[in-house]
Amino acid sequence: GRMLIRLPEVIADVDHMLMPHILCDYLFELSQRFNQFYETCSIVGAGLEDIRSSRITLADLTAKDIRLCLHMLGIPTLDRI
Repeated sequence: GRMLIRLPEVIADVDHMLMPHILCDYLFELSQRFNQFYETCSIVGAGLEDIRSSRITLADLTAKDIRLCLHMLGIPTLDRI
């Protein structure tokens, strides 16, 4: 979750320094961290409703950030596989 709040700062750095690889690094690290979270924490199978809801929200926000980063890099995304 803490990675997600860094996105505005990362975008500002990319814009200011004109270094798109900073966005690529952020996207790679975000993807790695979410993958670790997904492997460790069951989302649908979480016992309590509030835990399940917060994990679904985290997954949704992560997906939106990934989609935004890819769009900024000119990489098309799929809505569904």
